[in-house]
Amino acid sequence: MESTFTLVRVRGIPIGVHWSWLFVFAIVIWSLATSLFPSTYPGLEGCVYLVMAAVSALVLFSSVLFHELGHALRAMREGLPIDGITLWLLGGVARMRGNPPSAGSEFRVAICGPAVSLALAAAFGAAALAGDHLGWPDPLQGVVDYLARFNLLILGFNLVPALPLDGGRVLRSWLWRRQESFMAATRSAARAGQAFGLTLIAIGLLGFFGGGGFGGIWLVFLGWFVLQAAQAETSMAQARWALGGMRARDVMTPDPVVVSPDISVADLLDRAAPRLGFSTYPVVEDGRPRGVVSLRMAAAVPPQERDSRRVAEVMAPLDDIPTISADDEILDVLPRFGGATSRALVTEGGRLVGVLSGADVVRAIEVGTVRRPPEPARGAGVLVWAAVTLIILGAGAALYHPPYVVIAPGEAANVVDDITIDGIPVTDVNGRYLLTSVSVSQPSALRLLVAGLHPEREVLPLSAVIPRGVDPGEFSSRQRAVFTESQMLAAVAAARSQGMTVSVSGTGVRVVDVLRGSPAADALRVGDVIMAVDGEPVTEAPALAGIISSRPAGTSFSITIERGGERMERQVTSRRLPQVSGGVGLGISIETRGFEADLPFNISFDERNVGGPSAGLAYALAIADMLSAEDFAAGRVIATTGTIEADGDVGPVGGVEQKAQAAEKAGAELFLVPRAEIDEAPDADVPVQGVRSLEEALRVLTAA
Repeated sequence: MESTFTLVRVRGIPIGVHWSWLFVFAIVIWSLATSLFPSTYPGLEGCVYLVMAAVSALVLFSSVLFHELGHALRAMREGLPIDGITLWLLGGVARMRGNPPSAGSEFRVAICGPAVSLALAAAFGAAALAGDHLGWPDPLQGVVDYLARFNLLILGFNLVPALPLDGGRVLRSWLWRRQESFMAATRSAARAGQAFGLTLIAIGLLGFFGGGGFGGIWLVFLGWFVLQAAQAETSMAQARWALGGMRARDVMTPDPVVVSPDISVADLLDRAAPRLGFSTYPVVEDGRPRGVVSLRMAAAVPPQERDSRRVAEVMAPLDDIPTISADDEILDVLPRFGGATSRALVTEGGRLVGVLSGADVVRAIEVGTVRRPPEPARGAGVLVWAAVTLIILGAGAALYHPPYVVIAPGEAANVVDDITIDGIPVTDVNGRYLLTSVSVSQPSALRLLVAGLHPEREVLPLSAVIPRGVDPGEFSSRQRAVFTESQMLAAVAAARSQGMTVSVSGTGVRVVDVLRGSPAADALRVGDVIMAVDGEPVTEAPALAGIISSRPAGTSFSITIERGGERMERQVTSRRLPQVSGGVGLGISIETRGFEADLPFNISFDERNVGGPSAGLAYALAIADMLSAEDFAAGRVIATTGTIEADGDVGPVGGVEQKAQAAEKAGAELFLVPRAEIDEAPDADVPVQGVRSLEEALRVLTAA
């Protein structure tokens, strides 16, 4: 990887950047300024996020540079020349000329980069801890914390035991010392590298097609690079093995056809080249090389100038052409090939004795491979390769989180402990009212396979739970807002059930999420406000949910919405959705716009890390029990699930099978569920009773 332009030199090492680095530098700044920092440190100005991102990106790539400098400076101490360091699309690379001479040298060069990253991670980590203790401003704290984590990421990634990564070179050095064979060690470490590259590609493709977008493509590209580099390591090791001991005089083309620097360009093109039959010629004067000229260089001279121009004027000068000694080992001079002519001039005592081309080297490798007996496979190396490959594949399965979620029994908690009522007399609840929930997790591929073996767990596509393009943290925040609204609706319904007058107001139902592929996906957008269904006004979210769920799947609804200050009509047909979305629905998450309730008492709720409206019935029962002189719980443990509306209607929520298991585990003596979902818990060991309203639920408790 050559630099597009050079920035600086450090101890004679040119440090530059490839043009692709500019692209990734801009991407890093954009992603930090628009995503990571705003979500981690909300409430700051946009320009502050931009400065944080720019500083982080600069120090980030400086960290990569220091990592590569660690390799380069150690390599120089080991006697390995360094052609330069280049920052590019995938980080940085130190271009070393040749291979380390021994296993110990390989280890020392390989480990210096991770050692630098470890030191940087420790330094930034200590700064982050100090900042947290001293109360540094969020922008400074965010930058040092990110840089500590990033350097740990560099360290962890580079220590993966797979060529061409540093961990693969450490592995090769150990195998090399153990087996006394560079070739066998390279094969084993490179196979691990190929396995790692294929793993990254597979993860990237799964992530891309699962909705991961650009991140998946990035992993595919990174895996492809690792795969290609691992194969290149094997090819270079094969060349080293085949060319071992060969010198330039053994491989070169001797006594090459040469031309004088004093002949004209016309003589070269019209007389010498047709007769000699070559495309490139060494330019020699008194037996000593002056440069190299190709027919392409000569043909670039305008025809009218060819008689007056000399070869010396158009040739590639000697400074641009690799010049090697006939006694140099081929392995030492291979990295010097390239440039203007892709040839090296071979000299002895300052006089030209031959030319070494890429074709000469390839021919020598083929001959050396045939003549030298194949190196026997090393059992220990094969075993190590197999073990490392299994570790890499296992780690990939453990780290990759495919776009699927596992629905499992969740928390069953007593909501009575959450409720505080002031302003009127209340009675103590003689028993417990449990909200039941489901646990929704996106496990690793390995844990997903295990989860599929448990009958009480259900696996669903991630898009069936969280809309594509919606940040999971943002989705959870919205669901908690819906949970908070359901608590207030429960208070309203409970107060009304005890004969209290409560006024409730709302100005419509706001759409907060739309599931991809759902019935509403083509008709509704996030931010739309639903004002009416089939001409009937709706002002509260539970009322809308009740209308939709009370009619069979396949019912077509005429939805009146407000969008951008205008009213419009949309047709949406309901259908039965995955369990987590709850029974029949449109595939949207909703909240009441401008919700207000004028209660005849003050009520507050302790914070609980639960989302969605399914705890509404549990809170309504507990509040009604507190407001009433009648003992509804009667010392029992009563589990529930179901949405609640201001008028007391109970709506479906989904996940009843998993919630029944949570209720059973919590020791519930009765499980109240929406009447529409009673058939979803046929095997529950706890008695299940379906109800349509809060009043019906209270009658069930009184009669039981």
